[in-house]
Amino acid sequence: MKAQLFSNPHPLIGVIHLPAMPGWDGSPGLEGVITKALAELHTLHQAGFDGALVENEGDRPHPLAVDRAYQDMFVELMTVLRGQARIPLGLEILYDMVSTVRVGIECGADFVRLDVFTDDTETRWGVVKACVEDVQSLRRCSRERPLLFTDVHVKHGRNLTTRSLVESGRLAVACGADGLIVTGTQTGVPPTIEDCRALKAAAGGIPVYVGSGFSEANAAEILSECSGVIMASSIKRGDSIALDLASRVRTVVDGLP
Repeated sequence: MKAQLFSNPHPLIGVIHLPAMPGWDGSPGLEGVITKALAELHTLHQAGFDGALVENEGDRPHPLAVDRAYQDMFVELMTVLRGQARIPLGLEILYDMVSTVRVGIECGADFVRLDVFTDDTETRWGVVKACVEDVQSLRRCSRERPLLFTDVHVKHGRNLTTRSLVESGRLAVACGADGLIVTGTQTGVPPTIEDCRALKAAAGGIPVYVGSGFSEANAAEILSECSGVIMASSIKRGDSIALDLASRVRTVVDGLP
């Protein structure tokens, strides 16, 4: 178990949005996907980020389930990236949570992000089912156990249970989450400080990461309640992570008391 993944008190995790994987329209092929991902990883290294999260953002529509061949491609991709990474590396396959964990185990990822864990969630791509039992089974059967960073009432989704944010957060911790992620309602919208504070209280001491809408303007307030930040669109210019934008965030966070 990678109990202490980040040494920085306010870790910054940059999201590497992959272009379409083979089998999706517009894919540059697996070699092209790997080349772009390596370039993004290098930029995060230069900017001083503490971790990288690889997501298949370019696969549209997002699959609710991927086959074994797709999983094998993702393992190959992650294995190449791990060979070059100087920071902890994680992944998410949107929206196949079980395959995310399976691939994470097989490639030796440091962590995985699960948009859906304890609560069935309606997304524009369909209903994503809670996956606690399947994830727990995979982890029990493997010596490799990437940390589970699980969203609670994730952005772009509608929770289909009656649980409150706090109830879902406590359940996620009880079911093995190693970190919780709090978001606003959509990309670019931050969570409320009340939600950050409530989820921190529910987390029982495990880290809480903010997963949307983090900015220079709200950095001090959000990081007074949350441990770290997962950043994607706000550090991109066009389709790529911009070194100047990512470096600026690092400077802002490092300047906080």
